Amino acid sequence: MSMQVAESDSNKGWYVLRVTYQRELIAKHRLDELGVVSFVPTRLVRQGVAGARKVLRRKALVHNYIFVYADRATIDGIKQFELPYLRYVMHTQDGVRQAMVVPEAQMRNFMVVTGTEDERLMLLSSEGLHLSQGSRVRVTGGLFAGAEGVLLKVPGARERRVVVQIEGVAAVATPRIEKELLEIIK
Repeated sequence: MSMQVAESDSNKGWYVLRVTYQRELIAKHRLDELGVVSFVPTRLVRQGVAGARKVLRRKALVHNYIFVYADRATIDGIKQFELPYLRYVMHTQDGVRQAMVVPEAQMRNFMVVTGTEDERLMLLSSEGLHLSQGSRVRVTGGLFAGAEGVLLKVPGARERRVVVQIEGVAAVATPRIEKELLEIIK
């Protein structure tokens, strides 16, 4: 069954949805067919196949999550008629449980960093990550130009890296970025 996608920019936002059984890329493909903007951070991974040959495969960087830019009614229709395995990620704000919506600027930073498919990206656990200890920076050049995050020493890395986080979902650290390409945000 196919459906019309409603266009109402004033109510649109980046909703965080959970996808079961690692069907992120399948859901993204179907949303693309429906004309709905979505984002799944991916990375290219070398995998062995029959014959011991290694090939590059696109895999989700953050498993079981997809970010959808639409209004709530559009997503509800898609969940009901097209992709019933999608579930809203809920959080509590001001004592009320509601669907998680990522602010536009935060999503843009996350997309700049994770959209590169750089194999040196580090997926971090949001647990125990103390972003308040680092300096807010903007990347002024290179592959991650325009991204804003926190410059931190992260576990498993020798140098400080720029960390971009969507709280409760994922935190990602860039590879080392030269100091000349970083600008402190006051």
